[in-house]
Amino acid sequence: MRIRERWRDSTRFQDVGTAVATFLAGLAFNLVGLTGVWTLSPVQEAPSWWHTVLLAIGCLGMLGKRRHPLLALAVGVAVTAVDGLIGGSVALILVLFDVIFSVGLFASARARTAVTTAVFVVIGTASVVGGLAAGEFRVAAFIGLNLTTLLFVPLWWSANLRQQRQLGLLDAERSAREAVLAERAAMARDLHDVIAAHLSTTAIHSGAALARPADSDRDRATLRAVRTSSLAALEEMRSMIMLLRADDPAAADPTLPGGLDRLPDLVTAARAGGLRIETELREVPGLPAIAGHTVYRIVREALTNAAKHAPGSDVRLDVRPAGDLVTVTVTNTLTGGAALDHRALSSGTGLTSLRERAALLGGELTAGHDGETFTVRATLPRHPSASGS
Repeated sequence: MRIRERWRDSTRFQDVGTAVATFLAGLAFNLVGLTGVWTLSPVQEAPSWWHTVLLAIGCLGMLGKRRHPLLALAVGVAVTAVDGLIGGSVALILVLFDVIFSVGLFASARARTAVTTAVFVVIGTASVVGGLAAGEFRVAAFIGLNLTTLLFVPLWWSANLRQQRQLGLLDAERSAREAVLAERAAMARDLHDVIAAHLSTTAIHSGAALARPADSDRDRATLRAVRTSSLAALEEMRSMIMLLRADDPAAADPTLPGGLDRLPDLVTAARAGGLRIETELREVPGLPAIAGHTVYRIVREALTNAAKHAPGSDVRLDVRPAGDLVTVTVTNTLTGGAALDHRALSSGTGLTSLRERAALLGGELTAGHDGETFTVRATLPRHPSASGS
């Protein structure tokens, strides 16, 4: 397994491995007598070990095929030509095939065009000359087919691989762009929900203050709650806008403005708005920021809804760990009094967005009437399998 991983991660290891494998295969061919295959070679009495020496030189040249493909091709052509003069061998055909393939894969477009043109010239010239010398068209066709297999097929093969790689890169870039657009759309929806929730809280506090008789201490507490909500809205809006404007949202500051440590602030603001809240906030160690932010969003939405639709109600807030999960339960009584909401205060999408966010994290959220109470209950994994904004 370690060798396989190194082969996949190291191009140098791949080149050395290919060169060594080619040398060993060529050496085996030489040992079984696959030398002297060209009967018209001018030198037929050369020692057989010369073929192995030329094979070693060609394999050494293969080591530079990635950085200097034309130089590797020149070495391969030179040793193949010398090998042909002393009778030729099948081993050098392996070297020549590999260096031509490398030109098609690693050389520049101009170099590939030049080599392809030279290959067609060699194939055509050799076919015509061979056919005229033998006086038979069959010989010309035979030479042309064999040289096409040896010289052109590696160029065609490498062109296909190069095209597949380019298509793969284009597909990966398109997928990345689509993922960024989808993430930014999700953040834009979140931004709407965040600002809507804070503005609703501000409107509820101010409406409650206007509905009650003047009281300087109580009115100042209301103003403090309004200011706290406004500052929180600005803080969250700034954080999300920075993410939306970032070229790479994943590389932007991942700090989220709301977490479990901010839950007491939500409770304080809700009490200032007239809710009577009993809390059970247990520590959830090791909770990721995204999960903590989702808990914060759920509690804020539930308390905002209680203040809008059941002002002055009794609320019980419970956040606790449950094994590998964290549970959030917000229950409020149904007061039956006149709600302080205006149609502009409720977009009707808050709980829907939170259900979607909980599902993305691998959890679930339910909300509904339970007798004389309204309950929002969420269960989230403490180690989410998906990430959100």
